[in-house]
Amino acid sequence: MTRLLIAYDGSPSAKAAIAFAGSLFDGASAVVAHVHPPPPSDEAGALARVALSDAMLSEGLKRMRADAEAAGRRTVDEGVAIAGVAGLPAESELRFALTPWRELRALAEEVDADVLVAGTHGPHPVERMILGSTASSLVHHAERPLLVVPGDSDPSGPIVVGYDGSDHARSALAFAARHLPGRELLVAHAWAVPTLVGAPSLPLSELADEGAAIAREAGQEASALTVDGTGGQWRALLAAAVEQDAAAIVVGSRGRGAVASTVLGSVASGLVHAAARPVLVVP
Repeated sequence: MTRLLIAYDGSPSAKAAIAFAGSLFDGASAVVAHVHPPPPSDEAGALARVALSDAMLSEGLKRMRADAEAAGRRTVDEGVAIAGVAGLPAESELRFALTPWRELRALAEEVDADVLVAGTHGPHPVERMILGSTASSLVHHAERPLLVVPGDSDPSGPIVVGYDGSDHARSALAFAARHLPGRELLVAHAWAVPTLVGAPSLPLSELADEGAAIAREAGQEASALTVDGTGGQWRALLAAAVEQDAAAIVVGSRGRGAVASTVLGSVASGLVHAAARPVLVVP
């Protein structure tokens, strides 16, 4: 069973992310997590001692902490209820931190999540280009697969899997085959000229055919797509997803190239920042 960790802050995009994840990962379970800003600490309260008595200060801090706990609990309970409607049996996790993405990354390890799920700012192109700070940080630092959902999305349709023969592409393909059983996979190779450093010496169509064969060996229905990526490989994959009316795009976090081991791949980065469809990035 696929285990999801869903970041939830009460926003429309977070609600849409829960609904989409519930439809995409059939039979999954979830942990819905809300990371709330922490209430003032005792150290911060000490700065107010000049103007307030100890009794007033203690009572004020106690009230602020109770209010923060209540607000955070309302938010995460709402997320759990939405998950239930989406068919996801869910647990709740309420955490307090100034940097939600760090807390979520650590929590993903604690609960052994197969996938982190996060929404973006909204459905419009300008909003998509500026990812929410939590989603953006997770894209670059998450050590587990991350599904980024750009607002309301249609979960029907095939899954486009970007494939370039790299180890990361193979991992992405294996993940899709394992966690999306019964979904049609369209294994797409976006070729570009000049050939990337380190690319395999296969004819262009054979890379996509190779990926589709791997998916079929794993028991998935799969077909191959070869698309012109000279205008940008992520743009080519996105265009293929739109043309095929795909539910989501799956890519490895890094592809081939001299700096592939140190930065998020340009294909993955381009897709999560601009795609109008959900993108699953597999490290």
